[in-house]
Amino acid sequence: MPTPGRLHTHRNTVVRRLGRRDELLPRRVTDDPVGIGAALHLLAWRGARGGR
Repeated sequence: MPTPGRLHTHRNTVVRRLGRRDELLPRRVTDDPVGIGAALHLLAWRGARGGR
């Protein structure tokens, strides 16, 4: 898993956060990764433009 090294975070922290993500979201990211990625990009874009 290369992500912890890039984030300068311990592997267990990343694993725990990914598990928590699955608990909080209405569906698993693996069920619809493109849709969730698009939604996150839209939220970031909307936030950058000062949207509500």
